Order: sequence, then structure tokens, then C-alpha cells
Amino acid sequence: MRAAAALALALLAAGCLSSGPSAPASVGAGAPGPGGWTLDCAQGAYSRAINASWDQACEARASHNPGPKEETWIAINPTDPDNVVVGAKDLDPSSSDHCVWNGVFVTHDGGKTWKDVVIGGKFADRKPDSPFYGYACNTDPDFQFTKDGALHYGVEMYQPEGIALPDGPVIPAPAPGAATQGFKILLATSHDGGDTWPDVITFQPDLGFTSDYSRMVVSPTTGTILEAIGSDGGAGCHVLRSTDGGKSADFRPVATKDGVPCGSSGDTAIAVSPNGVVVIVGGIGTAAATGNVRVVARSTDDGATWTDSNAGFAYRDIPAFKESQYRVGSNFELAYDLTDGPHKGTLYVAYASADRDEADVYVRSSTDDGRTWSPPVLVNDDASGPHQWMPNVAVAGDGSVHVFYMDKRHDPNHKLIDMTHAVSLDGGKTWTNERVSTVPYDGDLGRHQDGYAFIGDYLGVACSKADCWAGFPDASDGATTVVAAAHVHKA
Repeated sequence: MRAAAALALALLAAGCLSSGPSAPASVGAGAPGPGGWTLDCAQGAYSRAINASWDQACEARASHNPGPKEETWIAINPTDPDNVVVGAKDLDPSSSDHCVWNGVFVTHDGGKTWKDVVIGGKFADRKPDSPFYGYACNTDPDFQFTKDGALHYGVEMYQPEGIALPDGPVIPAPAPGAATQGFKILLATSHDGGDTWPDVITFQPDLGFTSDYSRMVVSPTTGTILEAIGSDGGAGCHVLRSTDGGKSADFRPVATKDGVPCGSSGDTAIAVSPNGVVVIVGGIGTAAATGNVRVVARSTDDGATWTDSNAGFAYRDIPAFKESQYRVGSNFELAYDLTDGPHKGTLYVAYASADRDEADVYVRSSTDDGRTWSPPVLVNDDASGPHQWMPNVAVAGDGSVHVFYMDKRHDPNHKLIDMTHAVSLDGGKTWTNERVSTVPYDGDLGRHQDGYAFIGDYLGVACSKADCWAGFPDASDGATTVVAAAHVHKA
């Protein structure tokens, strides 16, 4: 081992090996930023032996198995900040023979090395007694750690392959390209930071119709695991609940006087306040002259009942991009300030809107659990024109607010995608932006399970004390999308 290290150092000194690219001036390059927050520009420290062709100086490459990957989520272990888990829709053919399956990518050393994990195992190895058996697909990664370090993953299963539903007849396997049938959700739990998933329960029984696009949160007061999801059938908007750490579950409808606050097409977000108030923002309410209006619903009993709701705020949905083939939309993400700082209890919503041009990132805040909202604050600091979209938001231990989003400002043709990190130290009133990616990429290289260009409908952002991470697709190697992760930390 020592001899190999010495040889590597000698080759590096001779110019035979690369230590990784240097970050351009527009990238944070590891210098302390606002409030002491630093972008981790590893410049080759992210295991060049594994990532020999990886030219992103400030990103770790998290996935290494075959197949395009996009639509990511991320979580940080509260008991170990070096344990970070990213999930993605993964077209690895060993996981599903003709559809998509969630891939899980785990690091225990702060992003230097990563492990590829598949919940449910390889397609060929699944047995009839497995809860994953008989379904062609699962989708939309969504998971959270509880304070004890257990990781809970809501696995959206769909497209039964000739199996009997719990409450109905056998559904024949659909022909290739036919509409999918049958959706159930499993709650899988890991006790080793995402390496293995021994505990699996049914979170939502198979409803026989589409239920999709979930968001999960853990109550800081009770530890209850809550997942909001919408459906296209009779169940409407509902919340899945586990009050005992994933051992059992039930699901409750969410009916309000102001409309349905969650749906199956990218319009659901959920958060829990420091006082245990559960808030859902989503749905399309009453049409307004300026665009669409969100619905805000609240629960004070861990999502068991929903008696308080109101119309939210207006925005303009972003249109399809003329220069790209993948789909885009105005997804919404929520985060509460759970710290003891001056903005404790503030609820932030991040979203993309066409209020100024075709696509910009905005943040609003609420100090009364979504009953009223601040005016929108523009997060991206570029001139009007390039597209910024697909944001997610998290609050760090010092109360700073962090947003990561996709950004086309660095390509003069506004075709190629970069990743940008923005931070606010004053409760979302002002923002400082920094470029994360070194090399931009063409999003049309990503692929949906149905074959069309795709980069997902959301990306993952999480903060835990002095560390914030983002997980997102990246095709900067010119081939297809892999999973990347970026880290900012406070010195």
C-alpha cells in the first residue's frame, strides 16, 4: 500500500497523473463564502481511482452502475454527517427487466467513496415472498432519517405483473407501452445508514390506480413519519403515517374546504413546524389573473385530521423550454427553520416561476404556518433570459437557508445545464449565488423509462447542522446521466 502511494505521488509529480481539474473562477473553489459556508471543491479527492474520467471539481460522482439516473433525493444521517444517501430513478437493467427501479447510493466517508445499493435486490433474485416481487417498476425516491439514525424510504411500487392485489382480482401484466396499473407504497427501513434494508412494511396498499409524487417528513416533536401523496383515483390526496418508526402504518385522507393540496403530477410538499404543525402546500386552487394559486392545509395531530386550510399564493407556471426536449415544471419544496435562531418557525417555499421570464427561482416565507406569505424573492442573480428551475431548499443549523437549482446562465446558447448553490443569512430576504459545477451538461442525454429525454422532476437538498448536500443528475461525461452530489459546510 505504501509503495503504491509513493508511486502515485511520483507519477503525479512527473505530470503522468491528474489530481483533478481546478475549479474555474465562477466556481466557489473551496473559499469561505457568506457566513463561513464553503463549497467542497475536492479537486480530485473524490476518489479519482473510481472516477477516472470525472471532471467535476466540486461534485462527487455517487453512482457507478449501468443505466441513466435522474430525479434524485438526498438525506444526511443526523448521528453521522459523513453518512449521506442519495436516491434516484435508475434504469440499471439488473434491477428491472423492462422498467425503472430506485437506486440508492451511499457514502460513509463524506463523499470520497460510494456504494451502489438496490432496495429489494436484483430483478432475477426476487422471490415470491418478497414485498417487491411481481412489480415491474418503482419510482420517485423519497426518504428521511429519524433522529436515531434509522433511514426510512417510501418506495412507490407500480405496474403489477400478473399478481393478485390484496383486495381485488389478478391484474394482467400490461403490454409494453400500455398505461400502468396498480400502485402500492412500501416503507423500507435501514439501520446501517442505507447499506441494507431488512425491515419492509406496506405503507399504502395497492389501490389499483395511480398514486404518485410523494413527499416525506419526520415530525421534530413526535418522530412520526409522514408521507403526503396524491392519486388520480378515489383516494384523492392522503397522508401515510407511521408513529412507531416504521413498524406499522395507516393512511388518512386530506380533505379541505379550499381544494386538494396534493396531487400525482408534481405539486406536493410537506413540512412540520418546531411545534408539530404539519403543513402541506400543493394542488391547484382557484385560477387567478396572474397564474395559479396553491392550497395550504394544516394538521395539529400528526396528519390524522386536516381542519385548517387556505388559498396560498399566485405564480406563473414555467413553460416547456424550446431548446431542450426534457419536461420541466414548477415543483414546490418546503423547509422549516427548526433552529433556536431569530427565524425559528419560519416556513420557506422554493419554486420555479415564469413571473419575470420563462423560468426563475423564487423563495417565499411564512411565519404563521402558511396562512400568509411574504412577497416572492428572486434567488438567482442573473440578468433576465437564461433558465433557472428545479430548486430545493433546506435550513442549516445556524439558520442559514440553502437552495440548489439547475441553471443555464453559463452557456451562451442557454442549452447546457449547471448547478448553482444559493445561501441566505437573513431569513430569505437576500441571496448569494455560487456556481457548483465545473463542466455543464446536456440534459437531453438523460432518459425516462419510456425512452424520451428526461432529467427528473425534482432534486434533493438536505442540511444537518453544519453540513448541506445536494443530489442531482449529471451527464458532463457526455454519455448519460449519473448521480452527482455537492457538499457545502460551515467551517
